[in-house]
Amino acid sequence: MSLLILGAMFTELLNPRKYYTGVEQFRQLFGIADELPSLEHLTDILRAFSQFPYENLSKILKLNQTSATQIPFRLPDEVISDHADYKLGGTCFSLTFTLKSILDYYGYQTEILMADMKFAPNSHCLLWLHFDGKEYILDPGYLIHRPLELAPNAFPVGIKLTYDMTTDRYELWTAEHNSIKWRYAFRKQPVDWETFGRLWLDSFHWFSMHGLCLSKRDSEGFLYLHNHYIKQVTAKDYIKGNFNEDLGEIIPRYFQIEKELVLRAQKALLENLHNDNQKGYRVPRWVLR
Repeated sequence: MSLLILGAMFTELLNPRKYYTGVEQFRQLFGIADELPSLEHLTDILRAFSQFPYENLSKILKLNQTSATQIPFRLPDEVISDHADYKLGGTCFSLTFTLKSILDYYGYQTEILMADMKFAPNSHCLLWLHFDGKEYILDPGYLIHRPLELAPNAFPVGIKLTYDMTTDRYELWTAEHNSIKWRYAFRKQPVDWETFGRLWLDSFHWFSMHGLCLSKRDSEGFLYLHNHYIKQVTAKDYIKGNFNEDLGEIIPRYFQIEKELVLRAQKALLENLHNDNQKGYRVPRWVLR
């Protein structure tokens, strides 16, 4: 498929107004009021959206079920219905675009920004919100479920934002277990739909798709799971390390995602990696054995 045709498809496909039926389901599912934009109303939306976990099982399954001539995006209608039915969420691309569609529906003005992470440039995305003369970032993919104002000393405890004048980039840091870690950097330069679509499509073959990965942040703390590695941070405990228990038992216990879906995702992951190897993408060494 030519880049010109793909670009036109992305522009048509990535129109938030096309997914207001899904937004209606979100509104009814969480009881979000129809009212004029306000920080209180925005907070209600983000609090509801925080129940969508970061997980790549749905993305792995979607790629596995999509033909080579189709675009495997999970768009807002599917993301929202999959959460209602199976407690799924998505990765940064699907979560960010879904949240944008929801906020557009309610009249908020947002744009998508790309961010650079350690493993690659343009490997993360977030929303840039303009509201009441101020600027905010919203980042559902990184499980930051509050509007963060782009202003000196405006960020909450545990999150730090710095600005580098030489590169014209903001850098986000988070506190973790008595240390502070660099997470990503971004510029206030909105991405167009063609570029966003291309990066989203590329992401199906990134390193982040080489294993099952899930995370959530709630009133009890933060939980991160990647294959057989777990990290859990609560007010009382900090636990990390490997475990031997089957993912089909662990994931349903912590994320309420059905075991059958986990088993299907494990099978799809193996098939996807072997397909990627045949197409020349980078895959883990064990796939080559």
